[in-house]
Amino acid sequence: MTHILTPYTPRQQWGLRTAGAALPPVALRRMATGESEETARVELTAFEHLIPMATPGQTRGEARVFQALISAYGRHRLTLTGGPFGIRSLTPRPDELVVRIAPSQLDRWIDALANGPEAAGLAGLRWAGDRAGIRLTLPGMRMLLAQISETSWLAALGRLSARRRMVLPQWVPELPEEAEHIAAQDTELAGIAHHLSATLRRIRLVDPLTRSSGHVYLFTSRHHGDLHLIEACDAMPTVLPLWISRSLPLALWPAGQISAQEVTNPATSVLGLIDEIEPAAVSSRSPGGAARALCHLAGLNTTPVLVRAAQHALGVAARVLSDPAHASLHFAGGWAGRCRTSFEGTVHGTDPCLPPGTEEVTDLPEEVLLGIGSDASGRSFATPRSDAVNAGRTELVRLLDWALAAATRSARCPDWTRTAHEHGDAYLQHTQPLPDHDGTLTLAVSTTGVYRVSLDGLGLSDLAEEADAVEWEREAAPSQSAAVLLAEHAAIEAVVSLPFQREHRKQRLVLPNAVSDEPTIRSVIAGADYVLGFFTLASVLGRLHDREASTQGASDGHWRTDRHAGSPRDRPATLTALISDWFALPSPHDGEAANTAAVDSPAYLRHLAAHRAAFDPFAARYLAAADRLSGTRTFEERHVAGFAALRTTDLSALACQEIRPVHEGFLRLVRSIPQDSARLNAWYQTYIEHA
Repeated sequence: MTHILTPYTPRQQWGLRTAGAALPPVALRRMATGESEETARVELTAFEHLIPMATPGQTRGEARVFQALISAYGRHRLTLTGGPFGIRSLTPRPDELVVRIAPSQLDRWIDALANGPEAAGLAGLRWAGDRAGIRLTLPGMRMLLAQISETSWLAALGRLSARRRMVLPQWVPELPEEAEHIAAQDTELAGIAHHLSATLRRIRLVDPLTRSSGHVYLFTSRHHGDLHLIEACDAMPTVLPLWISRSLPLALWPAGQISAQEVTNPATSVLGLIDEIEPAAVSSRSPGGAARALCHLAGLNTTPVLVRAAQHALGVAARVLSDPAHASLHFAGGWAGRCRTSFEGTVHGTDPCLPPGTEEVTDLPEEVLLGIGSDASGRSFATPRSDAVNAGRTELVRLLDWALAAATRSARCPDWTRTAHEHGDAYLQHTQPLPDHDGTLTLAVSTTGVYRVSLDGLGLSDLAEEADAVEWEREAAPSQSAAVLLAEHAAIEAVVSLPFQREHRKQRLVLPNAVSDEPTIRSVIAGADYVLGFFTLASVLGRLHDREASTQGASDGHWRTDRHAGSPRDRPATLTALISDWFALPSPHDGEAANTAAVDSPAYLRHLAAHRAAFDPFAARYLAAADRLSGTRTFEERHVAGFAALRTTDLSALACQEIRPVHEGFLRLVRSIPQDSARLNAWYQTYIEHA
């Protein structure tokens, strides 16, 4: 596992390892800000840090602006807004933020930031024209909307005034009621302001997270009194900061001010955790009590060699926690969130996110590393010697991970109750009602370190076969105390996970979206978590030719109960149902209008919109035509119908129903589909070879 220690050595601190090459500082900064190379280069010569830390007033103002944008934009597509929250690029400075928004988003920004009787907006916001753009100010904060002319700004304000909301010019004095509203908004965001500001200053880091669903989705959520920033771009909520979830170099991590009162003693934190959860495990009065407690927390024996290693890790952790460069370790529920991710990767990356201090904690003589590796594994390493040395480094990083996790545990942790299991084993449990839904959040931790986080008693019909519960996470930790840290962190995400949960059999959302308007293929694609494209459909058509002898038509029911088989369960009966089942798209129930409708019909589009899924217009045209043949038909017959529908359609006009780019090479693939279903595999392979 030598690779786990290589990404962020001192020589690579300013680079990101990608395909064996490190990105220079300019490229690294541009990845976060979207700036031009020239702008990034100029800015890097003016400030010490890759992304400058904002002043306290600037931080508070940026947090308020970002929260307003998050509330106004909600879940949105980059392709429709020109960038996350309409931001094409930005330039962060200590006392100013220069933002370049897509021109089409100006009205939306004003609507988000405007204050007035009909909206919360931003109390105290003022604007002034400038040669460089429009300057926005809040108490202690400056923001420049670059390249926006005063003429465009005034025109947008005129369109807004009909709704009696206000963005006041700079010469208007502070209104009597504004001070109270400003203070209330600052207080609401006090615990998360640094996280919000730091994320806004690195907003283009979300771009790679949208590659699957195409959506940007950030929102805030309160858990045990603390406000958290949740990222759900890929339809799976995570509370980890972007720079940690993507395992980015420390140069991109935000710094912050740390007062002497806020510096956490990791030794005290580890002892306090063990004493609370497993009081019989380690005596705080024993020599090296904190180090022994850390070994227990990490699941290691307390041999003299490992105790000394734990003492070393605690010392490094103390220095890391006192360094303002690592202030974000406390964000998002603490470092336990990183410990929940796989040691071989992260939520959105492939490289492990190593803790700050990795270089220092592993900078020990080879003989010492050899002893740590041998003691931790409980075996002697004959050859190669490097295996034991690398194992020693790995254990030191694990000890540092757990020391940081314990030290950054939220002060507002849940109350744990000791409960006897029916088999005699004792475990810890915490339950609380869900804030916005019927049901209960349940945390359970066994003495062996297995933890379970679930949402129970939801009363949802689609979960009848899943015991009316959603299990958010079930994992093993090295100790019961470690499992408590991980369960407490997982609970932050579990509380907000229900709108993203799908039942396992038909992949339907357990809380379907409300569909008010009459959906179109284009609007359904815009809201979908997953879009089945024709290219993906083409990859399996040849295999269906070999596997499926016959299917029913849509009017006969996509899913039907096979009464002759004696099973109460319905099964896929149409080509659309087979494809949906194959690719885990949501399917209708028997009795729903969508179950007997073609995929391009209003009824089926409403079903897809309710469950945030879609077929692209080319796949929809093929499947609708294939399923329109009623009765039992062979796959060959249905393919001929789908083929004819595509061949007689104006594909360029059909492409207008897509919101994503449609390239001419793709249209050539659609046009070239063979009528003979036996040739489908060869056709697809030929396209792949020449793509």
